[in-house]
Amino acid sequence: MKKKGFTLIELIVVIAIIGVLAAILVPAMMGYVKKSKITSANGAAKQIYTGAQAALTDMNAEDREVASLAGDIDVYTSTALAAPAATAADADVLKYRVYNYFTDITKLSAAMITVNGNGVCTAAAVVDKSGYSGSHPKQMTVDTYESNKTITQALSYAAG
Repeated sequence: MKKKGFTLIELIVVIAIIGVLAAILVPAMMGYVKKSKITSANGAAKQIYTGAQAALTDMNAEDREVASLAGDIDVYTSTALAAPAATAADADVLKYRVYNYFTDITKLSAAMITVNGNGVCTAAAVVDKSGYSGSHPKQMTVDTYESNKTITQALSYAAG
């Protein structure tokens, strides 16, 4: 009578083959995860950049002094912003409008834009909750990415 099943040698060979494949594929997959997180952070930075541009254009059309906003502005907020009063500071109005254009801002841990002297957004940067940073218009890539960048470092990279 012949027994059915696998021998111990056959099982060891199969486990060895699976081990070799895993050793090759796992590092390659980790690179894809990092690339997707950086791409996601860059996408969030682009959305904030676009939202800031739209908000500054709206504010300019309302005759608000957007040139006074020149410099780096922290637009991150962890909670929903209430509509500012008509007499509110321009920076508060800008933060509120950027928040309305990009309500997923609460999924980030930091977001910042740079406004030039003409009242135009020139750069945006974000750091997501997992610590990955992204920027726009100069976007981070896997090759240029450095982990644990602060929001100001990411913003200077975006502007540079």
